[in-house]
Amino acid sequence: MAKIVFTNKAKQDLQQIWNYTYDTWSEKQADKYFEDIIARCNNLEYNFERGKDYSKLIPNLKGVKCNRHIIFYRILAQQVIEIARILHEEMDIENHLIN
Repeated sequence: MAKIVFTNKAKQDLQQIWNYTYDTWSEKQADKYFEDIIARCNNLEYNFERGKDYSKLIPNLKGVKCNRHIIFYRILAQQVIEIARILHEEMDIENHLIN
């Protein structure tokens, strides 16, 4: 079983997503959306090869959708998947990934 690790930026993304969802809709919706994202991240250990290739931006970077967000990740080692960022699909993805 692969280990899923989150970068500090991915952790910040999750916090911002939760805060925005809480402020816009409700705590219940924020919790559900957070749980959906975490479940999708955990599912990567079984389906990590299916992600869309984003290696033109960052070597070995892949991404999978979760509702309106894209979970960007890399395979660091045979049993380690790093969640690099979690960004809304309408964001300037390239700018957020490179900076």
